[in-house]
Amino acid sequence: MTVRQFLNQRGAVSYKTLFWILVLFSVVYVGYKFVPPTVSYYMLKTDVEEEAKLAHVYNDRKLAERILKKASAWSVPIREEDIIIKRGLEKISISIRYTEKVNLFNQYTKVLHYNIVVEKPLKETSTILH
Repeated sequence: MTVRQFLNQRGAVSYKTLFWILVLFSVVYVGYKFVPPTVSYYMLKTDVEEEAKLAHVYNDRKLAERILKKASAWSVPIREEDIIIKRGLEKISISIRYTEKVNLFNQYTKVLHYNIVVEKPLKETSTILH
């Protein structure tokens, strides 16, 4: 590819080239804004699934503390009241709802809604250790 392909007959950048540069910039910018919260969501979801597997070891309060610590590590804005833990005789259900605001070009705000629901069987139904 030569530089001449991007220029018109007068030697200026063509509209087509300028258009594609703007499209590329927009895609990169939107990706920069939207990818990190989405990756954090999936990483936290994986961590909550792992915590649910260990739920027989911890009581609900300790389990919520551990989830909050992992959410903080992933920069996920949740509070203790956003975590709903329901423990049955044979399974545990952990539900987390939260929102994140993404600011685009310091003019528009997009609110992203995330919902994590995990249900796992309890391995032990006897005593809670911690």
